[in-house]
Amino acid sequence: MTPTTVVAGVGPGLGSSVARRFAADGDDVALFARSSDYLSSTADEIQAETPGTTLPIETDIADPTAVASAFETVRDAFSPVDRLVFTSGSPSAGGGIVDVDPAGFRDVIDTRLRGAFRCLREAVDDMVDEGGGTVVVTSSGQSRRPSEDVAYAAARHGTRGLVRSLAADPRLGEADVQAVHLIVDGWIDKPSLRDRYPDHDRWMDPNQIAERIHDIATTPGTVHANEIDLRHPRDEPSF
Repeated sequence: MTPTTVVAGVGPGLGSSVARRFAADGDDVALFARSSDYLSSTADEIQAETPGTTLPIETDIADPTAVASAFETVRDAFSPVDRLVFTSGSPSAGGGIVDVDPAGFRDVIDTRLRGAFRCLREAVDDMVDEGGGTVVVTSSGQSRRPSEDVAYAAARHGTRGLVRSLAADPRLGEADVQAVHLIVDGWIDKPSLRDRYPDHDRWMDPNQIAERIHDIATTPGTVHANEIDLRHPRDEPSF
């Protein structure tokens, strides 16, 4: 049976690279993002270049109804979810505790932390019923250290706790569900960042990160990962 992979948070950079890597194996790949134009063109491009089947689904992960509907669309078109890769970022609120706008703080938490919870809940429910699977949630070094940006740090720390806690759930272990918190501790190469930081010279290739994610998700066997960090070879660990 063809595996079903969901990539939540598809944009220029890592999300599209992950979707392309799983489609290269012939997976049925659902792509979630808010930008319908980019999503459709990327899905068409991947399907034309790989043996996989792609399904673009415009999805706001901050909206519980939209997330539930997106996963139902995936099940109807393909099958229950075998793999979820959550690469979604979040809006920026900025500022410390006395400066951050409460509405902005809420938006960051709702998109990043609660959005991850919604997607994980939908995917893991399928995996438990179907007897196994993998969820990978990408993050940054901010999930392991404090930051002046209280909303960003709170969301990242919360997401780390959420994903790592899945490994403590005996039902998931018995069902062979692997949950991985993947810290990308460096600068992912994408056009928007290159334009903003033209002097930076240590870019991590999103296709190579996608290759690592694919390895983790497709070969769990009897050894499951729970937290892994990736970095550029010339970058020192930041935590």
